[in-house]
This record gives sequence, structure tokens and C-alpha cells, in this order.
Amino acid sequence: MRKRRPIGFLVLAAALACIAVFASRERHPDTFFYTRASEHMIQPGCAEIHCFRVLAPWVIGMLPGPDLVRWKAYPVVMNALAGIAVFDLSVFLGLTRRASVIAAILTAFGFGSLYTVFEPYTSDPIMFFLAPLVTRLALDDRALSAGLAASIGVLGKEFVLMPLAMVALIDGWMGQWRRAWRVVAAAAAGFAVWLALNAVLRVAFGYNYGPNKSPNLLNGSYLAIWLGNMGIGPALVVIFNEFGALYPLIPVGMWRAPLRLRQLAVASLPFVLLLCYVEQPDRALWNFHFIGNPLAALVLEPMPNAFVVPFLGIYVLGNLRVGAQFDFVPSARYAFAVGTVLSAIAIVRMMRSAPRPAAAAGS
Repeated sequence: MRKRRPIGFLVLAAALACIAVFASRERHPDTFFYTRASEHMIQPGCAEIHCFRVLAPWVIGMLPGPDLVRWKAYPVVMNALAGIAVFDLSVFLGLTRRASVIAAILTAFGFGSLYTVFEPYTSDPIMFFLAPLVTRLALDDRALSAGLAASIGVLGKEFVLMPLAMVALIDGWMGQWRRAWRVVAAAAAGFAVWLALNAVLRVAFGYNYGPNKSPNLLNGSYLAIWLGNMGIGPALVVIFNEFGALYPLIPVGMWRAPLRLRQLAVASLPFVLLLCYVEQPDRALWNFHFIGNPLAALVLEPMPNAFVVPFLGIYVLGNLRVGAQFDFVPSARYAFAVGTVLSAIAIVRMMRSAPRPAAAAGS
């Protein structure tokens, strides 16, 4: 199985690269920090929360080649790696190879992944890869490796510490306190790196968060601004775009999931709520793709290829519109409608024929 990972990575990367070629080159104003940071590394007086997310721009700035090519290649590579990391995590949690492959495809070509192919000037692709990797290492009691990966990843975005906190909660829940404290120590090491980075950039170079409202926890954080600008109706629509037809599958997948995956899903709930409070909820949810996609894959797994392949095609087609922003594909509402109907069929099929597992794999 390990010998096939490079092939799987190349297949995913090649498909994502094709999408990246046709994806828009439009730039949003707040993304220019990343290209400036890739050119100059330090920007004295930088006033934006992105100023502290230096890993992606510093590494990309050291690579050769045209600027656009480097930045477009970055999410292609990271999202392909994220697909492989979700496959590995799914297998570790006890899912079959077939279900794990489905979960990997759902990850590599999901809304969040394809949105970063459209808009690569962000630290999100690093998190999409590192979150399932760190989770698997921590669950496998490899706290040192998990802490090292998190300590590097936190230079890109602080979210990478959340999987460690989830695993620590699970270990404590199971009464495995030695394991829990090892994971806590790994998270503390990563947090110390993040604090040190913030202190150096603030004190030595005058960095600050500027007008960003995410740290303003007592006054609605970013959620209040987002809802105020969007309105309830449009907000619900864009949140639905995040997982689309997978939303009905995810809770049903809990019924069939191995114990460790169910525990991971429950442990993630407070962190899901927190991240939706301090970020845009429609983009925050995709950070937890490594939990939602394996759950959805468990419902799709019993279905024949004649069902799964069209489902995945329709799922990707919808995300090409709302994620990669392809105007020449049909409106996503059609893909979402057909995908939701297919989800209902898969749910009915699973509930009728698939018994709940008696024992937990990977626990």
C-alpha cells in the first residue's frame, strides 16, 4: 500500500494542476501581504493578522520560478498531500482502503481545497495537509513527531494546534493520562513557538493585528461582522457550499464509524464552534475536512462504483463552481441538488444493509 502513495499523490497533483491552470488569477486586497512577505520576509509595522503567518510566503519566496507559478503550485502540492494524509488517517482509524480512497478524493477536490487553487495566497493549504498528519501522529502515540510538525506548522497558522488538543481530550476521556500529557506537552511546545514568533515580530518589528476583529472575542469576533455583512439567508447558503451533498452523509457516518473516529468527531465540536466564531464560518468548517470526509466516505463505501463514481464527479463539478470559481461549468445548485438526492439514496441503502460495527478499529 505504501508503494502506491507516490502514484496517488501524482494523480491527485496532476488533476489539481489542470484545475489550477484554468482557475482565476484575480487577487483580493488582503492577499498582497503574502507576496510582499515572500519578497521581503520582514515588513516593519505590518498591521494584519496574516502578517504573523509567515511559513508559506517565506518558503515560497526561496523557490525559483515565476511568482504566479510558484503560488499556484503551492496549493496543488499541499492539497494532494492532504488527500494522502486523509487516506493514511482513515486507514489508521480502521476504515477500509476503498473508504479511505473516497475520503482522500473528497478532500483533494472539496470546496476548501479548490478554493485555495483559485485563491492560493493563504496559509490554509498547509493546514489542510498538516491537520490530518498531526492527528494521526498524535493518535499513534508519536507525540514528539506530532509536536515537531505542529511547531513548524504554527508558523503558518495556529489552527495546527487544535488537532493536538482534540487528541488530548480523547486520551483524557479514555483515562490514558500519560498519553494525554504527552500530547499536551507537544501542543505546549507548538504554542511556545507561536508565542515567540508573535513576540519577536511585535517587539522588534512593530507588527500588530490591525483592524482584524478575530481577537475581539467579547464583541462577536469575526462572526458578528460576517453575519452583519452577509445576512442569515446568504450565510446559510455559503455554509452549505462548504460540504454540500456531504452534509447528510456526515452524521449518518457516525452510526457506522469506528470508535476512534466517533471520538474525534465529538472532540472536534467545541473547536468547530470556536473557529466559526473567530473566522468566516463558510471557510472555517473546511479545516475539519479530515473528520467529515471519512465519515461521509463510510456511507458511500457500500455503494457500487456505478454509483460512487458519478457521485464524486457531481461533487467535484459543484466545487469547481463554488470553490475554483469556474464560470463555464453549470451552476452549483444543480450539482448540489443531484448530489443531495444521491446522498439520500446512499443513506437508505446503508441503513437497510450495513450493520453498525461491534468493535472499534484503530482504538
